[in-house]
Amino acid sequence: MGNNNAGAKNNKGSDIERRSTAVVYARVSSMGQVNTDRDGEGFSIGAQRDACIAKAESMNADVLEVYVDAGESARKADRPQLQAMLDRLKTERDADFVIVHKVDRLARNRGDDVEITLAIRQSGAQLVSVTEQIDETPSGMLLHGIMSTIAEYYSQNLSNEIIKGTSKKAERGAYPGMAPVGYLNRQDLSGGNQLRWIEIDEERAPHVSWAFEVYANGGCSLRQLVEALEARGLRSRTTPKRTSQPFGLSQVHRMLANRFYMGQFLWGGAEYQGNHEPLVDIDTFAKVQALLHARNQAGEKPQHHEHYLKGTIFCARCGSRMIFSRNHGHGGVYDYFVCIGRHGKHNACDLPYISAEEIERHVEDYYENVVIDERTMRSVYKALLAAAKKRNSRALQMVKRERKRVLDLEQERRSLLKAHLAGAVPLELLKEEQDRIGKELADAGAVLANTEVHWETLERNLEKALLLTSRISDAYRKAEPNVRRQFNQAVFKEIQVDLGGTVMYARVAEPFSSFNDREFRAWLTSGAPTTVTSEDPGSNMSRLVEAMGLEPSTSCLQSRP
Repeated sequence: MGNNNAGAKNNKGSDIERRSTAVVYARVSSMGQVNTDRDGEGFSIGAQRDACIAKAESMNADVLEVYVDAGESARKADRPQLQAMLDRLKTERDADFVIVHKVDRLARNRGDDVEITLAIRQSGAQLVSVTEQIDETPSGMLLHGIMSTIAEYYSQNLSNEIIKGTSKKAERGAYPGMAPVGYLNRQDLSGGNQLRWIEIDEERAPHVSWAFEVYANGGCSLRQLVEALEARGLRSRTTPKRTSQPFGLSQVHRMLANRFYMGQFLWGGAEYQGNHEPLVDIDTFAKVQALLHARNQAGEKPQHHEHYLKGTIFCARCGSRMIFSRNHGHGGVYDYFVCIGRHGKHNACDLPYISAEEIERHVEDYYENVVIDERTMRSVYKALLAAAKKRNSRALQMVKRERKRVLDLEQERRSLLKAHLAGAVPLELLKEEQDRIGKELADAGAVLANTEVHWETLERNLEKALLLTSRISDAYRKAEPNVRRQFNQAVFKEIQVDLGGTVMYARVAEPFSSFNDREFRAWLTSGAPTTVTSEDPGSNMSRLVEAMGLEPSTSCLQSRP
């Protein structure tokens, strides 16, 4: 094999000419080059294919198959179509030639080139280049080695030049990579221009800004934010390899942690000040990072409960906890609660299985007994408001100090970067100092997130909370199961039920138990100080006034503006 006019003899001994066979291999480095007439490295896929087929015709060879790797770098040999071609050569051994447009289509380092060329030769085929005179002669093999070395040099040099170019671009504040959601990469290559820039995506940017604001307020969990963004219509951009999709949990988490939205970006291990327009201010970004860190430490994972009354219902006969049971039979699914004392044979309790539906109905009715009179409610409101105002004066001083700290740290970051660009600060020191500043910013953000009080929001939500408490039975009936569970855990320590699901006794949790205590109500309405000692009646008030903020728990589920 390897001769353009390979022949064979028939059984009569006469020479007959046969056509040789060939396979073609073509490659471009990026998907953007697939359908173009030319690319940055030479000819496109279509042009390579046509030139290789024409070469096969000139060699009197039939092309068995064309193998194409689109968007694959020649730096790696595990390209799918290249491996498919080599497997065919090894198993079928039906090709006389492997035709490429240039040898650098196969490999751009000498090690891979030797390995691939050896595999072609072992299959009995010969490598042919359309644009280079390589063959099995000593001079052809020498030329092949030279071209392989040149390809490796070109690849490494191009890589170095790209790194230098992107580093210079980053130093100028231009992000060299693909912009994140909320921004668009733009370019103008007309008339010899080489202009590239990043601008705001008017469709997606408002969703991104909204997500930061809502999460910074502590109004929802990360999972709730993901659901809300999907409901608002935020989707990824369509790419040649992927269709537009809603954002998942990890994508939203990365978005909230990306300093690009604050006007900065990371490149080559260092942070740079970008010249793109920020979507988030420094304060908001710092708060979001503090919340992400705190919730990650706490393990922000939603709890899945089989029934919202689970953990609240107890047996009125023996005092044991009642467990939830789901049973299949008679063509349906039946939910029950059963006394764990009887179920585990821990005692002689004889309370039978009780339908979960019956218990649900009786608990709904029992909420009518959870009532706080208006006078007590107003007294609580005034006491909480007075305590909040007292704490707010100290909180405002702390917020002012931490805001200044954030601004000073950002100024230090910019000065540090400027010194690095001027050659005064080496890259390793720059990275070290940027890490320190990042940690200090996270600390400042945590203080802001836990301290800053939006007074109007506090007052409005405090009033809403107390109003909800005065109508708690109505709210409970309208609530979804997961919210009902929160109601039950907040209001009751336990609810004891008997046959038919009748509520026999309920132990009320604090602070609701104190609201029905006469001494507490008398103390509350007497104008006593809002911070009480452990000896005072109703000492729970000290805990009531500690939590600040009272941000709405479902702010991320508001309708799209």
